[in-house]
Amino acid sequence: MKLKNKVAIITGGTSGIGFAIAKLFSEEGAKVVIASDKSENGNDIAKSISSDCLFVQTDVREESQIKNLLSETIKKFGKLDILINSAGVYSLSQSDIAQMPITDFDWIMNVNFKGVFLTTKFSIPELLKTKGNIINISSALGIVPEKESAIYCASKSAVIMFSKAIALQFPEKGLRVNSICPGPIDTPMLHRAFPEKKEYDEFLKKNPMQRAGTPEGVAKLALFLASEDTGYITGGVYTIDGGQSLR
Repeated sequence: MKLKNKVAIITGGTSGIGFAIAKLFSEEGAKVVIASDKSENGNDIAKSISSDCLFVQTDVREESQIKNLLSETIKKFGKLDILINSAGVYSLSQSDIAQMPITDFDWIMNVNFKGVFLTTKFSIPELLKTKGNIINISSALGIVPEKESAIYCASKSAVIMFSKAIALQFPEKGLRVNSICPGPIDTPMLHRAFPEKKEYDEFLKKNPMQRAGTPEGVAKLALFLASEDTGYITGGVYTIDGGQSLR
């Protein structure tokens, strides 16, 4: 087991990429805490991962709720080794910036970037104790722009640069920080963005491999980066996008 006795917090851990990471990490021996702002079925989802998986309802935009997430994690498991920032949102209103509501801008930036900042800020003291690591789920759209997704692109690009900067702050203390940049992944968020099958299929045709990746594929990359096999890797940006970022 690659993560035996490790403790991991995974935001956005009740669905999509976050859930796949939580499930794989648990199978590899980690004690897992999943966080989501939605309370429905959270405890049931946790139980489906493992009997000791902890669900903590958390809005990553709220400082007090992040502090509570850390507190509940330490109370149950006594430490923190791995932070996975997988919570993220997307809005269809970005295609016309002139008409985009300011509230949508705030929502995207606060969940996708401020949330990463807050969880990182309050996790670092615990991660320094364990020489742990942070993996931030960014996006291929943080590397290459898409005209319909201006603010999402900006938020995910911010995550990449933030991750690199934090990686430079604590390397001598053993804290590692890396980013994963998925392309189109077969998740509920992607299907919400393209609810019609024809539209979804047309979107995937733009990808060099003309298909979506899987959450399980992203989870395997996260496991690789979280394990001791990659103890000399920090500040990296890893695409898993079917070649999207090459265009």
